[in-house]
Amino acid sequence: MLAIVPVKSLERAKTRLTPTLGPAEREQLVVQMLDAVLAACTAATRVSETLVVTPDATLGRGRPVLRDDGVGHGPAIGRALRDPRARDGAVIVMADCPLVTPHALDALVEAAAPLALVEAADGGTSALALTDPECVQPAFGVPGSASVTIERARAAGIEPAVVRDPSLAFDVDSPADLARLAILLAA
Repeated sequence: MLAIVPVKSLERAKTRLTPTLGPAEREQLVVQMLDAVLAACTAATRVSETLVVTPDATLGRGRPVLRDDGVGHGPAIGRALRDPRARDGAVIVMADCPLVTPHALDALVEAAAPLALVEAADGGTSALALTDPECVQPAFGVPGSASVTIERARAAGIEPAVVRDPSLAFDVDSPADLARLAILLAA
């Protein structure tokens, strides 16, 4: 299955962390989290290829890049799901999930029949797996995107699997998330 990892350009990524981190520190954090996600994708047995979706080709980190227009994760992921490499299914994992493990990705893919998702603490979608990229249009980048995707799936006659996995549910969006990450990594 194709892993799709969307990431904003370094200039636009993690701007909500501006009160805590300067531009260079935010860029470093984005790259570190992206590297952790890409390593998990590479080690997952159910992932055959990883595609980085970004307006910044330098963030490919040695993987194939699908350039997006930089207008948000929703359109970027939609473009990636229409890519021929996703025809046999895709697992989408956001680049700001630094605790993700290969096992968590494999379990999410296993749960997709045809759709499984992980809801982030803020109600967003941190990861999602589809065995058929056309079965449901997932929501990303909107408030409550996990609930929106669940509603869309049910309207299409699909009961999605909601996977509860702390390693996938944790994403870094706010200064409080950043503080929690520091505590988790120090433990």
